[in-house]
Amino acid sequence: MKEPVAMSLEHSLVVNFEPFELILVCIVGPVVIAFLGLYLLRKIFSPEDLKQYHDMAGPFFNTIGALYGIFLALIVASTWQFYSTTAGNVVEEARCLQSLYLDSEAFPKSFQDEVRKLMREYRDSLVNRDWKSIQKGEADQNTTELLHRLTAAYAHFKVTDSSEGAYFHESVKNINMLQSLRSSRIEDSGTGLIPFLWGVLLAGGVATVSFSYLFGTKKLRSHAIMTVLLTIVIALALYTIVNLDFPFTGLVAIGPDAFARLIMK
Repeated sequence: MKEPVAMSLEHSLVVNFEPFELILVCIVGPVVIAFLGLYLLRKIFSPEDLKQYHDMAGPFFNTIGALYGIFLALIVASTWQFYSTTAGNVVEEARCLQSLYLDSEAFPKSFQDEVRKLMREYRDSLVNRDWKSIQKGEADQNTTELLHRLTAAYAHFKVTDSSEGAYFHESVKNINMLQSLRSSRIEDSGTGLIPFLWGVLLAGGVATVSFSYLFGTKKLRSHAIMTVLLTIVIALALYTIVNLDFPFTGLVAIGPDAFARLIMK
């Protein structure tokens, strides 16, 4: 029996928490912590005490904020590119299966019926079983077996004329592409941001928010609003990364619609 794939903390959060719960963890939680930190600081230091740090904190805050903002933007952009590439590969995988199904028209009736039946079973298993498995970064064994059977059927087919040969060559290309894209899809389903980068992101966020504490205003309310807004912006960016990191899970999960829409009568 295959051992389950070990999930990272980030992947576990996305898999085990509903979108609303994830918002509480990724956005509401940091906002509450940031506010409590500010509240405690203001209990210890008065606005007059904090003013003495303004001249020094200002340049530091601008530098840290700019560097962290650039780094955060690069991570969000690369994560979005990864998500878009994965979505495009899913569409291309569905097109390969559709082309394979249509090209089977050129083969003898007995072989055509055999492979089309396997393709329909593969499509149904992919939509109903495989998609649930890849949410956890795993491949469904039943779907994998069906693809192996389909590959074996073509491997044992004997070409009898040049017309069949042309379609057979194209079909083999589609099968190889189908296998490659499926492997990429399964790999992408469990690949998230490495822990080191998460450490840098979280440390940078904490440092940026912490520096905002030093800009003491006369009223706690106005200071709290500025700190909370800054925390929300950073938390939203991190929440976006968490959702895009695992493209088949979470709020913006890529669904099997491209396969469900395939015409296989």
